[in-house]
Amino acid sequence: MQVLSVEDLTVAAQALQYVARYDSMRLRTYREKENLADRIQMSSIASALALRFDDVGYFNRVYCADESVLEMLPEIERFYHGGLFGCELVGPPAVAFGNQRKISRRGWVSANCYAWLYAEDCRLLPAPQSTKFSIRPPEPSQRELFLKTYLRAFEAQEDRLVAARRNMLHLFDRPELDFLIAWHDETIAGVAITMRNGSAALLCAGAALPEYREMGCHAALLAARIRFASESGCRQIYSWAALGGQSQSNIEKAGLSMVGTTTTWRFSPESRV
Repeated sequence: MQVLSVEDLTVAAQALQYVARYDSMRLRTYREKENLADRIQMSSIASALALRFDDVGYFNRVYCADESVLEMLPEIERFYHGGLFGCELVGPPAVAFGNQRKISRRGWVSANCYAWLYAEDCRLLPAPQSTKFSIRPPEPSQRELFLKTYLRAFEAQEDRLVAARRNMLHLFDRPELDFLIAWHDETIAGVAITMRNGSAALLCAGAALPEYREMGCHAALLAARIRFASESGCRQIYSWAALGGQSQSNIEKAGLSMVGTTTTWRFSPESRV
């Protein structure tokens, strides 16, 4: 098992905070632009950020980079009371996989495992190899196509597609976000999003359509995002991925290193009944 330094753990916590910033920015945008104040809530609980979107299960998450959140579980449970989805607690990053203190409260079960990834200076990463995919930002007329591809690539629920596209269209107005499309000849193959914050960039969403997976599309999108981030003046690159999955492997091949892991915990209100 890889032993990670204290410095690496700090960087992993930074990666978690950037992911929390990305998700909270999206929810604030949806809430403001679509008048969803009755459906979207956010709360600071100790050092944690709790997000609640009563229409979309994914967004019901609590992000916290330290263990103080484990003392606030009753308050977190109250925040999600009455919702359909409960929540997923993301954090804190562990020095070694499985080394976190376990949650013993009824209703909480271990859920997913993620790797936090980082490169200190994207200018020093390996030059990308030649690829069969052409990567470029979408034209304004291609924004709907981008979103349809995004939702299909991430296997969004069919009954949420119309509302999700309506919400996500507002993200194109966010100055900190960059969007890319991968084309195979004249056919769209995948999409990706990067969030810039000063000298840092977060590789926050990238996926290929099922028929273009294992063909180098995801890797081509990674290389293009890193290049675009460097050209925009970014230096530090952060990302996260399912631990041990193909995305993590591709990100590491692009030059980022794993700097921590997280085992998430899911709270299901119905299990307390």
